Amino acid sequence: MHDLYEHAPCGYLSTLPDGTIVKANATFLEWTGYRRENLLGHKRFQELLPIAGRIYYDTHFAPLLLMQEQVKELAFEVTCATGQRLPMLLNSSLKRAADGTPLLIRTTLLDARSRRAYEQELLLARRRAEAAEVDVRRLNQHLQELLAARTKERDRLWNLSQDILAVGTIDGRFLSVNPAFTTVLGWTPDDLAALSYADLLHSEDHSVFLRNMDRLAAGEAIHGAVVRHRHKNGSDRWIAWDVVPDSALLHMIGRDVTEERQRAQAVQRLEEALHQAKKMEAIGQLTGGIAHDFNNMLAGIAGNLELMRIRLQQGQIDEMRRHIDAAEAVADRATAMVQQLLTFSRQQALAPKPTDLRQPIGFMRGLIEQSVGSSIEVRITLPDDLHPVLCDRNQFERALLNLAINARDAMPEGGTLAIAARNVSLDMEQAGLLQVPPGDFIMISVADTGSGMPREVMERAFDPFFTTKPIGQGTGLGLSMIQGFIKQSGGAVRIDSTLRVGTTISLYLPRHVGEVAVDTQQSMETTGVACPTAEATVLLVDDEAALRSLLAELLTSQGHAVLQAENGTAGLELLKSSPVIDLLVCDVGLPGSMNGKQLAEAARALRPALKILFITGYANKVDIGKGLHETGIDIMLKPFRLDDFTRQVARLLRA
Repeated sequence: MHDLYEHAPCGYLSTLPDGTIVKANATFLEWTGYRRENLLGHKRFQELLPIAGRIYYDTHFAPLLLMQEQVKELAFEVTCATGQRLPMLLNSSLKRAADGTPLLIRTTLLDARSRRAYEQELLLARRRAEAAEVDVRRLNQHLQELLAARTKERDRLWNLSQDILAVGTIDGRFLSVNPAFTTVLGWTPDDLAALSYADLLHSEDHSVFLRNMDRLAAGEAIHGAVVRHRHKNGSDRWIAWDVVPDSALLHMIGRDVTEERQRAQAVQRLEEALHQAKKMEAIGQLTGGIAHDFNNMLAGIAGNLELMRIRLQQGQIDEMRRHIDAAEAVADRATAMVQQLLTFSRQQALAPKPTDLRQPIGFMRGLIEQSVGSSIEVRITLPDDLHPVLCDRNQFERALLNLAINARDAMPEGGTLAIAARNVSLDMEQAGLLQVPPGDFIMISVADTGSGMPREVMERAFDPFFTTKPIGQGTGLGLSMIQGFIKQSGGAVRIDSTLRVGTTISLYLPRHVGEVAVDTQQSMETTGVACPTAEATVLLVDDEAALRSLLAELLTSQGHAVLQAENGTAGLELLKSSPVIDLLVCDVGLPGSMNGKQLAEAARALRPALKILFITGYANKVDIGKGLHETGIDIMLKPFRLDDFTRQVARLLRA
């Protein structure tokens, strides 16, 4: 028990009623630093207290203890032997004698340093809270002032904004509009009280309005929706709206774009007028060049025909063949020019077939080498796994030759012409730049080591109304013709050029999935005589009497029976009345109520197995492209050589 008393976690004191200390445990002595022999019987407890503590002891503690015989948790500071003050909590009880006389005061002392620190921290926290409360009141006042300023600023923006600001309901009623609404559309807030959104709309924009309202009802914001609104004066104004839904409300910002629309329309009209003016100017230049070339060709044909007449009169029959060959050569040049013009205008009907490009490129090598001359080295690179394409072989050969000649003109001192083909796959980005759908393509590149093109020339290289050549030195349709053919074939053309380095022109043709049929059609450079066929009955329909008579004589000389008609109606009557007709040869652009396509359809209805050969110089106005893929139907473009016509007739009759 003695050890428990001495080393308890609290201090123990026993004092006489006057405060004299008669007993103290070791814990108290350790806390205060006093020695037992200096304390017991020599010190009163109140002597260990500061002055304020002594006063409190005499005036409160001692009287209260006498009355209640115990006190609890009174706070005192005890002065230690070192002079330091130690906060303590006191619990004291008074022991009396049998007669009630006070005998002894027993006191338990607890170390209150942690509690004192807690109380001090609590006091500081209370003071900080009071200070924070002051700050909060000050901040709240500042926020109220700021809110008032922002509200005033918002009201100023609402009133001064040049754009329409409005709040409305999802069911189409305006709740509030700013002054700009009245300025732009004329309607006042009082007017709008009886009007809905739809009442202000142009009648043609109601469908757009309803779609946008459905989107807003679904919680989707609308940005940049342009609709026409009815002004109070009856005019129309174009308004671009940004609308954000908020529960049952709509917050709207509208910008008047009427003047922008009017300016854009005016600019468009000016651009169209400028384009038309440039077009007419270019057509004048183009017409001059074409007229010059055609006049030269007509002079060559007419001159050779006149010389043939003279040689015939002189009996020099052997000399006539030379003039015949010369006239035919000039006619071939005229034919090529017409085909260039038609291809450029995208009005020439193509005969696309599955083609292995290695065949036409290899076939054209000799002609290309002859055309570019010995000072230019021709290199051709073709992979064995090159995919087939669906294109018109003749047009491809012409395009390739045209590119080779352009490359030759860019290398007057000689150089290298590299022709290559390879399989490529275009992703979405690459295809977008070329304006073709993504997928597999075959890229044919024609590269020279010539002078290259300036940027301004390269940007206008495909413009048919742009040429750097003087009148009389070509039509300037070469690249335009190539672009027209490639686009008709579903592909694209790209030019890469660097000054003093050279130019590369790349043709992209879509891959054809399927077998490549054996090409029985003669190349454009091939000539020959048609194999004779058995006698057949041919219906010849063409409004050009001279050509009709010429072809009839040619067919008759081949042993065929020929029926002639000058229009579709007459041709149909012959089809109905004649017992046997093996082949219909008809122009596409026939006069009257029935063109060549309609005649062919009627003929096939009467005679499903009838063979048909279209002859035309302008195959755009009726769609006959589909017929080219049907059995027993083909097309020839005017002008054509008679031996080509004979060969085509023979092929159809044999099919």
